[in-house]
Amino acid sequence: MEFIEGINMASQVSPGIVIKERDLSNAVVTGASAIRAAIASTFRKGPVGKIVNIGSERELIDTFGTPAEANAADWLVASEFLRYGGQLGVVRAATGVLNATLDGTAVLIGDKDAFDAGVGASEQFAARDAGTEGNNLRVVVVDHGPTKKAAKNGHGLSVGDALSDGVTNHEVYSVIDANNVTIIEGANAAADGNSFVFSDFTASDWNAQAIGSTGLTYKAIAPRPGTSAFASERYLSNDEVHVAVVDESTNTIVERITYVSKISDGKTPEGASSYWLDAVNETSSYIYGAALAANQSTVEGENSGSAAASYGATSGSPKKFAAVLLTAGGSLSGGTDDYAYTSGEIQSAYDEFLDTEQTTVDFVLMGGSMGNETDTKSKAGAVAAVANSRKDCVAFISPFNGNQVATSGGAALSATDQLNNTVNYFNSIGSSSYVVLDSGIKYTYDRFNDKYRYIGCNGDVAGLCVSTSAVLDDWFSPAGLNRGGVQNVVKLAFNPNKAQRDELYTNRINPIVSLPGTGPVLFGDKTGLASPSAFDRINVRRLFLNIEKRARGLAEGVLFEQNDTTTRSNFNASISSYLGEVQARRGLTDFLVVCDETNNTPEVIDRNEFVAELFLKPTRSINFVTVTVTATRTGVSFSEVVGR
Repeated sequence: MEFIEGINMASQVSPGIVIKERDLSNAVVTGASAIRAAIASTFRKGPVGKIVNIGSERELIDTFGTPAEANAADWLVASEFLRYGGQLGVVRAATGVLNATLDGTAVLIGDKDAFDAGVGASEQFAARDAGTEGNNLRVVVVDHGPTKKAAKNGHGLSVGDALSDGVTNHEVYSVIDANNVTIIEGANAAADGNSFVFSDFTASDWNAQAIGSTGLTYKAIAPRPGTSAFASERYLSNDEVHVAVVDESTNTIVERITYVSKISDGKTPEGASSYWLDAVNETSSYIYGAALAANQSTVEGENSGSAAASYGATSGSPKKFAAVLLTAGGSLSGGTDDYAYTSGEIQSAYDEFLDTEQTTVDFVLMGGSMGNETDTKSKAGAVAAVANSRKDCVAFISPFNGNQVATSGGAALSATDQLNNTVNYFNSIGSSSYVVLDSGIKYTYDRFNDKYRYIGCNGDVAGLCVSTSAVLDDWFSPAGLNRGGVQNVVKLAFNPNKAQRDELYTNRINPIVSLPGTGPVLFGDKTGLASPSAFDRINVRRLFLNIEKRARGLAEGVLFEQNDTTTRSNFNASISSYLGEVQARRGLTDFLVVCDETNNTPEVIDRNEFVAELFLKPTRSINFVTVTVTATRTGVSFSEVVGR
């Protein structure tokens, strides 16, 4: 008997029409675009020890740089996964990398959170990303500049000396050469200036100022800065500065932060901070700034016209900020790379994904091999440990390259050796339905380094699961000729024949094989579970993870509600609606939800508990096909042969 919207179908005792409604709005099945894999490695740049969401290869390059020789295998596995769709959560492992700084005393600033917590606070400027690429950066901070320039042969003046044009007192700001100085209005005692030739320091003079030895000038940054509205309202002037970052390896300005202010409590017309240092730390993609000298910061009070902390003298009306920031910045140095992560360092990086409340993960990718089989097994174990601990995702693991590819100068491995090496390698991975093992090491082209490389296929196998979810659903097998085609393969290091595939499959290893006329294909859908079970197939494991994730979301909505018939009925209806959709989409053959007074007894309710039980009959994938072809005589009836 079925009840729909309060109508008892059994009450229809004479011909009539019943209009039924079904609510599947809460039964939306997660799409491929929401599937997220996790991977950890070393990179050229990017935050250290922090999960970063990556949605495309372009984003991977922008955030972590292109692959270097030492991390290319991991990088390419990540890139190959992105070919199939989905997203990546990426962690840059904490190794011996350091950020370049202005004084060259490098320090590791893992990410913005670490900087905000005080790491690198003693450095005036530091590269935002750890690594040697920070050594190419030059920081340039420029303001309005001097107000006047003066010329006299052999003047002999130094920065800070007093000078007067007979009307206004000045002080020497910079010495151009033996015959010229630039000057600003100042409060120093007047000196004899009768023999000096004074003229205005113009925008053209400012434009022509050189940026170190780069060959660039201030004109390449932006027009000459002036006075912000915030300063003008307080009878101050010339507070604006530009901040630029120059990549000295290419002699190009890679970042400009323009028309910000020297005033530390300055505001934009919209009310945001306009202080140049705040702008650097909040918006720059290349640098952090800290540890300023006393004359590089000021706090302007609320009273208009109140005195500002000195950037130099503040005489005149309106008050002037001296141009001390013209000399701020310089080249960064001391940054270091370290791609050779240890097994402990890579395990610590993967541990970032263990928290199920803070991170959402569907797959965990092993990436490439390490330098030897022992360390690679350790890495594979760390990857499996994440999935086995979370129990809401699947780890994908490939063989050690040396299991199938001879080392440089070594003799080629026979197919028998490749098989035995691969089987022995995976024996170290414990039985688990949250792990998927594959036999594939593919030869692929690294366009960034213009060479071919052998890399594991774990990114591809996980990618096939993504593409299967995009075309169909999570509970379909990713293997076979219809959905299991592996992309971007020049050749396989090991192409197992039928007998070898049998050996691999009995050892929980999914063969990747290149069949005539088909190309490389995933030819198995086992999980790493050693004992026979419904969960020894990828499609069933992913089906249950999908349903468990939906059930968790619904259960979270039940917390702190009344444990009564209304709450139980609502939960039952919601999860049944979802399971009905899964059944309609060929994920289940049948299901039963029990969430009523039979399992929410008075004792259970008194313990403040809520119990729901889901009984599911998963649809199984076909692994073995038998086709019998029988020849019969012309005069024989088929009913005589097969009884039908």
